[in-house]
Amino acid sequence: MSRPSMSVRILILVGGMAAAGSLAFALSNARRGYEPRQPILFKHSRMAGPPVMVKNDKGEMVNAGGFNIPCLYCHTMPYKGRHSTVPSTAVCMNCHSTVGLNREWVLKMKDYWERGEPIPWVKVHDLPDFVYYDHSAHLNAKNEKGEPKVACKDCHGEVEKMDVVRVQNAFNMQWCLDCHRKKEMAAPTDCVACHR
Repeated sequence: MSRPSMSVRILILVGGMAAAGSLAFALSNARRGYEPRQPILFKHSRMAGPPVMVKNDKGEMVNAGGFNIPCLYCHTMPYKGRHSTVPSTAVCMNCHSTVGLNREWVLKMKDYWERGEPIPWVKVHDLPDFVYYDHSAHLNAKNEKGEPKVACKDCHGEVEKMDVVRVQNAFNMQWCLDCHRKKEMAAPTDCVACHR
C-alpha cells in the first residue's frame, strides 16, 4: 500500500484545521440568538418600548406601543453590585395587582403571587461560572465628560424593541476583550480581571 503524497497530506491537514477552526468559532458564538421560552410571555417591547399613540374605533387616543419602563425598575441593583436581578413576583405585582387583570399572562403571574412562589424566569444572558463579571464596574465607569462608558443595550441589545429577549452579542472572551481594548474604555485585559 502506498503512502499518500505530500500534497494530499497537506490538504488533509488544512481541511482538519479548517474544520477545527469552524467548530471553535461555532462554539464561541453558541449563545448568540439564544431565546429561551419563558414561563410567562412577557413582551419587553410593550413594557420598555416607547409609547405609540393611535386612535381606536371610538376615536380615543390609546397607547399601542410601550410604557417606557426603565430596565432598572424591574432589574434592580446593577449599579450597586455584581448582579442585575431577575424580577421578583413582588416587583411584577407592584403594577399588576391593579393593571391588566384580564390578561392571561397577568393571571398566570397573579397565580404565582397567590401561591407565594417566584416566577421561574429562565436567565437569558448567562456567563460561565469561571467568568467574573461585575455589572456595577461596567455601569459606573464614566468617560472624561462624566457620561457612562457602557449602557445596558451595549451588551444586551435593544431589548425595548424585542418581544422575546434573545442574546444579541457573542458574549465570549474575544467579544469582551475587543471592548476592553478600546482606548476610550481604559479597561484591564489581564486574565485575573475576569478569571478569579
